[in-house]
Amino acid sequence: MKKALVAGGTGLVGSELIRALEADGDFQTTVLVRKNSSLSCATVRTQIRVFDFENQQDYQALASEKFDYVFCCLGTTRKKAGSASQFRRVDFDYPNALLNAVKATRPVFCLVSSVGAESPAGLYLKTKYDLEQNIFSSGLDYVIVRPSLLLGDRQEFRFAESMSVKLFGRFADTLRNKFGERVAKYAPVQARDVACALLAGARLCAAGKGRLILEGRTITEIAR
Repeated sequence: MKKALVAGGTGLVGSELIRALEADGDFQTTVLVRKNSSLSCATVRTQIRVFDFENQQDYQALASEKFDYVFCCLGTTRKKAGSASQFRRVDFDYPNALLNAVKATRPVFCLVSSVGAESPAGLYLKTKYDLEQNIFSSGLDYVIVRPSLLLGDRQEFRFAESMSVKLFGRFADTLRNKFGERVAKYAPVQARDVACALLAGARLCAAGKGRLILEGRTITEIAR
């Protein structure tokens, strides 16, 4: 079995990814959770590990292990974080610390980023851009998925995102199939498709197919 590490398993994509890894049957998965997490998906092949993203010793413990794949689905919003600095802490500092902890053992590093990260404007995209740049310079094989609005059942309610999904979600297939890629990549996408694309891309990367950035139509195509 291949060993997979998942950070951000309680989120929309992360929870779908855990289900996909479990269903695949070829993975022994470790999911990092905070002490007060309610995540309860432990099985024979899926281990839940309490992890303090502020504690350097926890990262050092990861550095002594060998994972074939590291999946980073960490993310928050500026509103939920409470400040710009706290948002960047979750969306950049934690993933970057994870990257630094595991890179000596050479896993395939798999990241959920965002559409537009290559041309950053504003705090959100600039944070995604900075993290991607660090992955590029790490020397690791990687899969970066850049989705637009995510469709799925969130545990938390996000008003602005909910309104956007209601407005554009019904036209997702039209945007994706009837327009050029410059428009299509902004079409809302199912979280499970992002998770499946992340997993399929990781397998391709490990098979020597190169470092991958997936966005737009490619996400749904590779997921299926």
